[in-house]
Amino acid sequence: MTIQLTRIVAPSAAQLSELYQVCSEAPRYWRLTEGKALPARDAIAGWFDGNELPPGRNIADQQIYGIHYAGQLVGVTMLLKGWRYPGQSMISLLLLAERWQGQGLGRLAYERVEQLIRSWPGMRTVRIGIIASNEPAFPFWRKLGFSETGERKRDLSFLADTILLEKNLAALPQTAELAG
Repeated sequence: MTIQLTRIVAPSAAQLSELYQVCSEAPRYWRLTEGKALPARDAIAGWFDGNELPPGRNIADQQIYGIHYAGQLVGVTMLLKGWRYPGQSMISLLLLAERWQGQGLGRLAYERVEQLIRSWPGMRTVRIGIIASNEPAFPFWRKLGFSETGERKRDLSFLADTILLEKNLAALPQTAELAG
């Protein structure tokens, strides 16, 4: 199985429609995090204007990729370089359409994302914020080596607090021999 990431910078109307379609195919995520079945169509376009970035970050710090498998768009990921300091990245979103979940594609997509982040000079850690009401996501991210930082953030657009998890990219990857 091969996952490809395709960067989207200034999306066409057709690309925005594709992104909306793949997001609409993950209604469980939206229900668990925002309490609704689908994101607003204009919210997808808003990802590209930089208005929702944290203070001190600009649109050049954000990268959005379509996740492709077998020639199809199956998901989307948003990354932020230099989250709190230059050596830290943030995964703002890694979402697969539900029909593609549970097949190992999420792990493969994350591995491609981590490979990309490691290619950026000086990256030492990667973070993800998980909405506390999205309980099914926690085991997935823990299996990938993420640990809770103890930090929680409140954003009223979500049903619950955001719990921050982090992975040290400088740590040696565990192999079966090392773990055993």
